[in-house]
Amino acid sequence: MKPSRTENPLELCCLPASAQETLRHYDHRVASLLLQARDAVDPAMWEKQRRLPSAFLTHLEKAFLVYDQSLRFAQSQLHRAGWSITCAPGCSHCCTQLPSGLTGVEILYLSHGALRAGVLDRMFRRCLERLELWEEIRRWNAQDLAQACLERSLAQRLHRYNALKVPCPFLEAGLCSLYRYRPLACRIHFSLSPPHWCRPDHFQNAHAIRFNLEPSHQVMDALERLDQVLQLNLSDLLVCGFVEWVVNVMAFRPIAWTENPH
Repeated sequence: MKPSRTENPLELCCLPASAQETLRHYDHRVASLLLQARDAVDPAMWEKQRRLPSAFLTHLEKAFLVYDQSLRFAQSQLHRAGWSITCAPGCSHCCTQLPSGLTGVEILYLSHGALRAGVLDRMFRRCLERLELWEEIRRWNAQDLAQACLERSLAQRLHRYNALKVPCPFLEAGLCSLYRYRPLACRIHFSLSPPHWCRPDHFQNAHAIRFNLEPSHQVMDALERLDQVLQLNLSDLLVCGFVEWVVNVMAFRPIAWTENPH
């Protein structure tokens, strides 16, 4: 399993049994679509030619669409239970964080979106800039790393990165330029507090109530199986994994899409 994210996951066990059953049905559909994407892959064609069938992309896109439907359903159920989510379009206060816990196929999908939008080169340069900042933080925290466990030190470094208030490389004028292709870490993150509390420099930031609607084990297992068939072992940090994908996996080339799976 990928490392857990730093924000607290929200338990949905308080929801009615019928709502939980509906969410499990969504999870099953998402996992099924992801496994269909995996089955569409010809490992030899991918390894030798970086070629994937269009069916892979079709199943992957459907999986993310269904997952978004499940999140909207969960939000509606939380609203009925008295939880008021304050996130809205144009609010990007949380977009100074460095998303973690990503799978390789999420980075593949994000890169595909950047290529389709004609912004891959620009986004790659921005990711390189953020990667340099991240490496600086790692050097500042070198002594702490020797004294603390890995998970705790990672949380500390992510907190320091967020405090720099550097916007996400994919942010344009306060909006995500690749919203359709964003990773799960961005899709599942919500706040119950006034939006300005989520600013890293706001005096109430430490008291803001933020949470993640974490993916089920079934969904994560399907994503990791996709990573395995594609032999992806990328960093689970957004900017690090994106740079590794562009340089080490694709060597600055696009994926070759084909109508025929073999």
